[in-house]
Amino acid sequence: MTVAEGDQLSLAIDATAAGARLSARIRPMQPSNGEGPFDDADYFFEPWWPGSRTILYLDGAEVRLQAEHLADPLAAFPELGAIREQIREPMLILDGTLLVLDDAGRPDEALLRRRLSSTSPSASGGVPAFVATDLLQLGDRTLTARPFGERRDRLETLVPDGEWCVVGRGYRQEGTMVAEALERMGLDAMSARRLSARYQPGDAGDAWLRLPLVPAAPRHERPTLTLIQRLPL
Repeated sequence: MTVAEGDQLSLAIDATAAGARLSARIRPMQPSNGEGPFDDADYFFEPWWPGSRTILYLDGAEVRLQAEHLADPLAAFPELGAIREQIREPMLILDGTLLVLDDAGRPDEALLRRRLSSTSPSASGGVPAFVATDLLQLGDRTLTARPFGERRDRLETLVPDGEWCVVGRGYRQEGTMVAEALERMGLDAMSARRLSARYQPGDAGDAWLRLPLVPAAPRHERPTLTLIQRLPL
């Protein structure tokens, strides 16, 4: 980021901080368990990320994380404060998944658990990353009543891929094709989101399904975050 860009971002943050504020806390939408992969033009299909469900708030210069059972997730993942420099919008709320990557760039649930329970993040190993999958608020506009497809399209224009945060990749309609690609990579679940659905706190019903997969690759051959993002179909 250049000095001029940094000055512009600071001005935008200061202007926003003087006006509207973000929602203090979001009650997350919870997926339902589905039976298995399917094709449907009304749904968006993507990987089920092996991490911790997290809400990310950018409010002026402040970065805040909301995760279940953690009073201050940012204390365990201080590196994610750098997301503020990656995303230009002064105020927004994102829903997504917090991962910890091993030295090869593979999501590692053991490293995630270690980081969550450690009193010394720097000594617990792994590199954190946030995968954004939904946009809940932009500036003073709450978007939860808007269709998921609309929220998703807007999300992709707001969040450039960076070192600490990416927008998860997925496809409309082609659920079985996505499932086959994920199974070849050894993943055991995928997400199906109804494009017309609003964001409703609590049980999502058929608006959001977690679909089980049958991994073809051995579990020790975990794919990297980069490979999952490419979804080699």
